[in-house]
Amino acid sequence: MRIFGQYQNIIDHIEIGEGILETVPAWLNAKNYKNILLVSDINTHKAAGARIAGLLSGAGIPFDEYIFNDDEVMPDEASVAALEAAIPDNCGLLLGVGSGTINDLCKYAGHRVSIPSAIIATAPSMDGYTAKGAAMVIAGMKVTPQTQCPVAVFCDIDVMRAAPERMLASGLGDILGKYSALADWKLSHILTGEPMPADLTDVVEKAVRLCANSAHGLAKRDPEAVLRLTEGLLLSGIAMSVYGDSRPASGTEHHLSHYWEMRFLAERKKPASHGFTVGIGTLIALRLWQSLPVLPKRPMPEDRERTLALVSEKYGPSAPALLPVPNPNLDFNFIMEKWPEIQKIARENPEPAYIEGLLRLAGAPVMPSEADIDGALLKESILLARERKKVYTVLQLMGDLGLLD
Repeated sequence: MRIFGQYQNIIDHIEIGEGILETVPAWLNAKNYKNILLVSDINTHKAAGARIAGLLSGAGIPFDEYIFNDDEVMPDEASVAALEAAIPDNCGLLLGVGSGTINDLCKYAGHRVSIPSAIIATAPSMDGYTAKGAAMVIAGMKVTPQTQCPVAVFCDIDVMRAAPERMLASGLGDILGKYSALADWKLSHILTGEPMPADLTDVVEKAVRLCANSAHGLAKRDPEAVLRLTEGLLLSGIAMSVYGDSRPASGTEHHLSHYWEMRFLAERKKPASHGFTVGIGTLIALRLWQSLPVLPKRPMPEDRERTLALVSEKYGPSAPALLPVPNPNLDFNFIMEKWPEIQKIARENPEPAYIEGLLRLAGAPVMPSEADIDGALLKESILLARERKKVYTVLQLMGDLGLLD
């Protein structure tokens, strides 16, 4: 388990390396799981699901199988209902074969019906494999309710490195977003006293280093580069599970990404992959940090009525749940007391050009227009993304300083 043995209190079993698929039947037998439901979609069934089904049959392990008949499954109410309807009586384990969506659906449905889940990863595309939260689309809004960790994660590098190039690049975009997330977390720690355990900070920083160092090898599908990216993604998810929230791995970059995805869904458009928009959001967040003035001027009071009207318009059915929650607005004088520490965070951030170079190495987009995000949507998201999750980020800081417009 390389670097994961110390986290068995979070996830019982993590296997990562070459030829890992072959170990799945022995683990199932050792844990005495019965009445397994093998869950995949038509793509992940081809990537690894059919092989796992053959291994289970060969080992004499009884199982049922549910395959989502879609190229791209949505983690929404309809998919949850379909999966729950397929769960057999006395099911002991939901065994997912896939990446973000399949993992999230198994965690979410399993939590609802009190059945554990495990995941056989098919791509290093996101950091949710080891996270308790499930990224879902409920009532048209991207939400991440706390559910359950998988009891096991299997990452066969032979399978992972065969994933489409865009999925490898997406995973790098997701993990590079931790630069922005860590900066926001430090900011909130300084200004609001939000807890920031040093051991979790170290985990996330280690995850980012592993992945940044692997960027040059991803386009060549170098096994060691894919291994490092996978380890970094798993570490990031573990940090979220330990903390009990996505905060260690999610900040401005994710708030922007989720806003764009919400707007695309509302307009019945296909959003770019999560990791792509997180990578673009990271570049924007780092540039926002760079744009902070040397010495801010006392702002004019925010026209909060105007902002709330925009929230009602743009967030649609989700707005009533967001409007009553106040923004964590802070006093200007207090912010000024902490300004030297805030400037230190800004100085320690990586240069946007460095992150852009890593994303380009892996073949990920770096401009909003490459993800069909036009100027109007970009401005709208910078103004309104902070309303989705009321935690302190550089967007909240710029709102308090009257700089968002």
